[in-house]
Amino acid sequence: MKGQTSKIVTVSLLLNDINQNRQFFRIPDNIKGTEELKNYILQRYKPLKGILEGFVDNKRLIVQWYPEDVDDEAEKYHLKALQLSKKKEYLHAIQCWEKSIQLNSGDVEYLYKLGLVYFEMKKFREALGYLKNAIEICPIHYRSNLLMGISLTKLRKFGEAEKYIIESNILNRSNILTYLNLGAIYSIQKRFNEAIDMFNTTIKISPNEARAYLGLAKIYIMLNDIDAANSYLSKVIEMAPGTTMAEYARRSIRFTDDEDKTSTPSVESRQQKFTKGLVGYLSGQYESAASEYKGYLNTHPNDDYAWYLYGETRLRTGDLNEASDCFKRAVRIRPNRSLYHKSMGVTFYLSGKTHEGMQALKKTLELGKKDPLTLTLMGVFQLRMKHVDESIELLESALRLNPNNPLAMYHLALAHLRKEDRKKAVQIVDDILAFDFYLPIKHHAKNLKSKISASEGMA
Repeated sequence: MKGQTSKIVTVSLLLNDINQNRQFFRIPDNIKGTEELKNYILQRYKPLKGILEGFVDNKRLIVQWYPEDVDDEAEKYHLKALQLSKKKEYLHAIQCWEKSIQLNSGDVEYLYKLGLVYFEMKKFREALGYLKNAIEICPIHYRSNLLMGISLTKLRKFGEAEKYIIESNILNRSNILTYLNLGAIYSIQKRFNEAIDMFNTTIKISPNEARAYLGLAKIYIMLNDIDAANSYLSKVIEMAPGTTMAEYARRSIRFTDDEDKTSTPSVESRQQKFTKGLVGYLSGQYESAASEYKGYLNTHPNDDYAWYLYGETRLRTGDLNEASDCFKRAVRIRPNRSLYHKSMGVTFYLSGKTHEGMQALKKTLELGKKDPLTLTLMGVFQLRMKHVDESIELLESALRLNPNNPLAMYHLALAHLRKEDRKKAVQIVDDILAFDFYLPIKHHAKNLKSKISASEGMA
């Protein structure tokens, strides 16, 4: 086992936990004894490559995997890749890990790290390929299972994601990320009882985990249990002061806490309107939310965040003029908030107001908000103004920040088409059509590809 000891992957499974999850493991009823359980688990996790061993220690089944061999040259590339990855020189790191795999394809760590670096680059589909291979080689590699699940979540494949994250959780009960991610999935699916269980378990393991308290707060907001929501939001502020989470929590809680507890019924009624607006917004009941926000703003006209939320609600109901007016009011009250300028830019994009949109997004950049959507929309505006090279530069910058950005991809294809680069345009369109999940822009991409094919046929 020369050099292999450092490569061992170990999981420790409570025998009682295995028996309580017989259905998950699909253990037949006739398998009862400890030795039979051990042999069954080893067979269940039989690797494609490498060596899997197991032994019982007191009340635990210890399962270990290690590669059949360790290649010194592959390890040199691996160590170099780790250094490059820390410097965020991802492309060079990828090249080194690929060389490691060429020299030793049976080392799960190389595959996992490649999956991780593609995940960091937001290239989730590429990450899935390496992570799937890692799990085949070492099925007990709980980190690969977890990252596989999170990547699938990013692609909105929640059912598949749940399976991999549960697998990771079974293999490593102490990792709070499994509980947090399952809680997030169940919240999205409105399986609130299960989500609450996951977040509460996180808190039992890590009492100061602010993300778990925030997850609970969002659930109770959707359940319209404001007292419970506020108590968890207060914990977020306490646990993570000065963070984006704390800022979100502060804004959410103040609508019931910033007035004296001896408030008159009319004040309480106004507070309830904002709370109901927030509940409606989070639940997707936008018309109801808009009505509540409007009632709240009649008596709180200087609340910039309320104007912003009202505008976001009107965006979703398609009332672009009213949304624009809301964001302008928010900007007048608090002009240095980049979020408000960005939302104005989105509204102008949807209403076809290119010049106004560019001005709003330039202000967004000046205030430090350089995110994929801002860069994408600026690229779209530049394309509308026939500034093709500037458009390509902005859209490529947006895609470097988030490669899974179909809006940027579609307009980048249009930009390359303007430059008569049909081959590049078709390649980008094919990438859009390769997305597994539903995208409205796929319809436009199909039409664009048909037009390109038709024009080539006429040439």
